[in-house]
Amino acid sequence: MAGHTALFGDRFSMIRGAQSSLKKGAKAQYYPCSPPESLKYNPDRPKKYDLLKLPMRTELHYRETLAKLNQAKSKTASNKVTKMSGISRMPLCMFSPAFLHPSFFPLDPFHLIYENCMAYLWDLWTTFSAPEEMCHLSTYKAETLGRLVSEAMCTLPPCFCGPIRDPFLKRQSQYKIFEWMALLHWYIIPLGTELGFNPTVLSNFAKFVEIADIAMAIRSHSPSELRVFHSLIKDFLEEYETIYVGEDPEKVSRCRLCIFQLIHIPTHIEWYGSIRLGSQATVERAIGEMGHKIRSKKAPFANMATIIWERELMRVLLLHEPSLAYVKPETKKKTFIREVAIKKSERKNQTSEFWSHLSAICKYRKHPIDTNLELCRWAKYSIPNKKTLTSKLFETLGKPVTRSSKHFEAVVDERENPVFGQALAYYEVVGTSEAYVVFIPLIDCKLHLKRWKGKWGKAIEALPVKLIQNLIGTVEFECRVHILRKHPGLHILNLDELNLGDELDVDEEGDVV
Repeated sequence: MAGHTALFGDRFSMIRGAQSSLKKGAKAQYYPCSPPESLKYNPDRPKKYDLLKLPMRTELHYRETLAKLNQAKSKTASNKVTKMSGISRMPLCMFSPAFLHPSFFPLDPFHLIYENCMAYLWDLWTTFSAPEEMCHLSTYKAETLGRLVSEAMCTLPPCFCGPIRDPFLKRQSQYKIFEWMALLHWYIIPLGTELGFNPTVLSNFAKFVEIADIAMAIRSHSPSELRVFHSLIKDFLEEYETIYVGEDPEKVSRCRLCIFQLIHIPTHIEWYGSIRLGSQATVERAIGEMGHKIRSKKAPFANMATIIWERELMRVLLLHEPSLAYVKPETKKKTFIREVAIKKSERKNQTSEFWSHLSAICKYRKHPIDTNLELCRWAKYSIPNKKTLTSKLFETLGKPVTRSSKHFEAVVDERENPVFGQALAYYEVVGTSEAYVVFIPLIDCKLHLKRWKGKWGKAIEALPVKLIQNLIGTVEFECRVHILRKHPGLHILNLDELNLGDELDVDEEGDVV
């Protein structure tokens, strides 16, 4: 393909690019659906494209274009064909029996959604917009948001990802993909709401977040669901154009190809399943691993071929003789689960902390308060999905742990709203399999832009630990609490890409506990 600077730069559809200037040398490399003053700035382009009925590229058109390129008798004639088609030459991969245009190369979700779209939106809010525009984020608000993001780390469970840096200060300091994910899925909506972002801009961004959530989830989609998803992206793109372009044809440059290509996500889900299955991260990881092993500057490709041959030879050998495999010696795991002694005086003292915990447990069990109930108290407790809940902060290797896993989400009744809580302690009834979490519940819960928020209550309650579904993070602003759920994009990143340090426990399957 000719690339995003070509007249037809979209590799999936025959959408003609638009230019944002009449100056000499201006290129038609932007993709609005209905740019302002179209007859003046882009007279050869349709006034409006229907995002639900795009002219898609086909295998037949691709092969016909390649034939025309092959028959071109001069470079000028070849360039003309490339300009009017967006196709520059035949790729080597076309000789693969699996090659089919344009579906052979899927969209890369990490680069498209996070490193392109999310990064561009942040720059658009903070740098590429004027103070009088509704989308502009003032220096004060951007600085405050960045500070609040870094402060919110203490309530983000360590098993989610590494610390998120201040985007206001660290945007140009190799901001990582998991950090862009955190801004997109977790922090922009709640902090934007509290800091008074323009509600129209924030509502449009919430649609972008919903698009990313649906696109990255591993689940099946019916044709009707994909049509609804397609309409959601259409609404987002049309609103985006209204907000960021308006009636100014010079601002068409904000309709970058990466923003437009979101419209192809439902088609890719129909082709491949979840868009995250087309992630380039796996390939880049393998390239990086191989690149570090190459030592020959004179013959790098021969060196790489030898490395690949040796690796495959070892793999085949281990299939024949599994006993030859190296087994890593077991190391003693760091564990911080510890029993806390319950004094007899605490059992009788109705003003003690334990008495309030015991009352909550007995209330849930619908029994009178029994001071002789044998309870074993734990500071940390493992739940079935291999995560460890905590009730306070601990010290690891002499260093204070500044992040905890004391916030959780539980489902008591599937017909009702989930229960969110801040754990205070964990108890087991001695001699039984009963285990309870004593917690402070989140009350007055309601959805805002499809995100839960509420405030911490004052009453102490108890629930069986088995009802806990997930760990959660929180963003607290004054008395308001916003819930952060683990988003689907994190599941495909490895520990290094998540920036998870050695201080975390990892089980035999590599999961963080």
